[in-house]
Amino acid sequence: MKKIRLALVLGFVLGLASMASAQSVDAYFGFNALMAAHTPNLPYLGGGTYLNVGGDLLWWHGLGIGAEATWRASQAFYITPPSATGQQGFEAPFRPVLYDFNAVWEPASAPWVTPFIEAGVGAASFRFYTPYYSCGYFSGCTNYQSSNHLMFHLGVAANVYITDHIFIRPMANLYLIRHDYEFGVSSAREFGVAIGYSLRATPF
Repeated sequence: MKKIRLALVLGFVLGLASMASAQSVDAYFGFNALMAAHTPNLPYLGGGTYLNVGGDLLWWHGLGIGAEATWRASQAFYITPPSATGQQGFEAPFRPVLYDFNAVWEPASAPWVTPFIEAGVGAASFRFYTPYYSCGYFSGCTNYQSSNHLMFHLGVAANVYITDHIFIRPMANLYLIRHDYEFGVSSAREFGVAIGYSLRATPF
């Protein structure tokens, strides 16, 4: 399922590149840090290095659409302590994957910098790895079980151009996660920077 979702996001980004009539088409890859509240007796959702890939298309008065996926670069270890009744805790490697689809607004534009505001929906997929593989017709063979949660996304970013088309993109994201009983949090914050390529109607 992970490959399918990442393929959808990448396919979306590549599809944007074919729409030459747009005001701008951006694709980027970045590194991020995720932070969240720490609930007692539950593992911490944040920490570690997160990777990010995404893109956006603007075509009408600074309005457009975008999509992105964020995932933890390495697996962490999910451990819960034994319960008060003596029930054994749960232990497993895990990796969070967050993906979202957004409406994008460019409130202003200058030759060297372009700010963005994003709002959309997606899902938080928490993947718990097992020592065996299970296979499905659509998902293929995987060695993890996923717990998926509806997620709302708000983000701000800015493309800072270092050439006509190559940009550095600092970004900040807020994820509102529904019914997250694995980590006991309702939100997470992400800060990072990406490098990307833009096809703009009016470069330098």
